[in-house]
Amino acid sequence: MRPLTCTDTVHVSKTRDPTIVNMTKQTSDHGSPTREFLRNLWQLALPISLQSMMFSLLGLIDIFMVSLLGETEVAAVGMGNRIFFFNLIVIAAFGSGMSILAAQYIGARNMDGVRRILVQTVMAALVTTTPFVIGYLFFPDLVMGLVSDDPTLNALGSSYLVITAPSFFFVAITIPLEALLRTNNDATTPTRVGFITILLNVLFNYLLIYGHFGFPALGVAGSAWGTAISRFIQVALLIYYIRTARPALLPVRDDLLQCKIRRHWVQFIGICLPMLLQDGLWSFGLVLYNLMFAQMGVAELAVMSAISSVESVLISLFIGFAIATSIILGKQLGANQFEQAWKQSRLFLLAAPAIALFIGFITLIFNSQIVRLFGEFDSDTLKMASQVLMIAGFGLTVRVVNLTGIVGILRSGGDVNATATINIIGMWVVGLPLTWAAVNYWHLPLYLVFICTLMEEATKAVLVLYRVLARYWLKNLNTDH
Repeated sequence: MRPLTCTDTVHVSKTRDPTIVNMTKQTSDHGSPTREFLRNLWQLALPISLQSMMFSLLGLIDIFMVSLLGETEVAAVGMGNRIFFFNLIVIAAFGSGMSILAAQYIGARNMDGVRRILVQTVMAALVTTTPFVIGYLFFPDLVMGLVSDDPTLNALGSSYLVITAPSFFFVAITIPLEALLRTNNDATTPTRVGFITILLNVLFNYLLIYGHFGFPALGVAGSAWGTAISRFIQVALLIYYIRTARPALLPVRDDLLQCKIRRHWVQFIGICLPMLLQDGLWSFGLVLYNLMFAQMGVAELAVMSAISSVESVLISLFIGFAIATSIILGKQLGANQFEQAWKQSRLFLLAAPAIALFIGFITLIFNSQIVRLFGEFDSDTLKMASQVLMIAGFGLTVRVVNLTGIVGILRSGGDVNATATINIIGMWVVGLPLTWAAVNYWHLPLYLVFICTLMEEATKAVLVLYRVLARYWLKNLNTDH
């Protein structure tokens, strides 16, 4: 399909929404960003980045709070978090598909479509999550047995999985609700709820890991219980807020009936399936990376668990930027403002990696201070962590190019087949084979193995830049003619 041009037309309902009008008048006549545009970008990006950073900090806090127990406990929590991250990414693929379609429906002033997409997303997320929850509940030893043959690590990891597994259902509802609020220009509420959730999680961890104030000292299991309880509270708070403050966003009977129409599911699946494929394979690939690190030893797995948590915090600063980019560009594409979307995409793609490079230098300067936070690691383990952290800091620049290009730009126009191909080639053709060879054939030290994993990002960056410049993503996806 050729890219749409500014002369292409699409149906737009007659509903007037001042928020949409403001969002689609964000550049001057010559295409440069206006103050209105930059303000909207900041108002969307900042809360989303803060929430993402808080979520990443939570994983880092989990690692730090169990670090006093030992390297094996850190490895167990880190592996449990990685498995959870796999399921989170699968659910988030549906949330991303919802954001793409909802943003364009808002741009076309079609709120019925937005509510219908919410129903479809929640249904799809719950159906997809159920088999994993059953597996983690009834076969945790089998799952952890794929990670390592260390009996202590497997026992701790299995208990973590069993306790946290039911909370995945809460996440399957939370992510679509957050996407609903964000596409309706309310990124602040999910951030506030996320902040409350994190405070509660830290509190429960404090009480249950070490047994303060008369609570039992459960160790790794205490961390799992803190995570599960806080996720339940998070979804409850979101549902309560939407029911009381934004009831117009809740689906009604007509929206449920619309979900029975085949063409709506064809459109939804057409967007979400490639994203589910690429995100699912990507997150599963991350699990495989961790399996390879586990082959190197418990110390190496502990280091990568800690470094991955630091990486997540750093890249979370840009996640809000990418999601805000997708929402803003999606609304412009839905309103047929293709030239504005193209010019703004170039601004996004230049600014994000420049900021990431600056953060990389900051990470280099404070390397030793960050590594000391990892707790009771021996000197050799701390040296490995320092080497990997330096590489991760500068690798952030390439990761941010891919994050902005894929999540922020290409997905805004539904170019999900291309992004799926890019992700699969980068990870499964380049990154994973190189890492496997580095671990099993070349027997390289950890920092060189980590460089091999980053070859995935370098490959993807080349393909992302080519696809963005080709402009095939400049499309209007609203098909409700």
